[in-house]
Amino acid sequence: SRSTVELWRKIQPTATMVNEYGPTETIVGCLHYEVPAELDGSASIPIGRPIANTRVYLLDAHGQPVPLGAVGELYIGGAGVARG
Repeated sequence: SRSTVELWRKIQPTATMVNEYGPTETIVGCLHYEVPAELDGSASIPIGRPIANTRVYLLDAHGQPVPLGAVGELYIGGAGVARG
């Protein structure tokens, strides 16, 4: 969250902060976002972009891609996804 980032910026102002996301079914950290030193006005921190050999899809209830800004479910594919 933004408040967590701001807290850590006070504790370690020169540290590189990275937000990584990855559900249990994938490798740890399949999405990666390096938090900039100066945050913009947005209220949240992005989960990031896919790492190498990973694809991310935001799909609706019918498995179809949703338009930009729409609500959907995150699907992850690629070499780091567990079988089964």
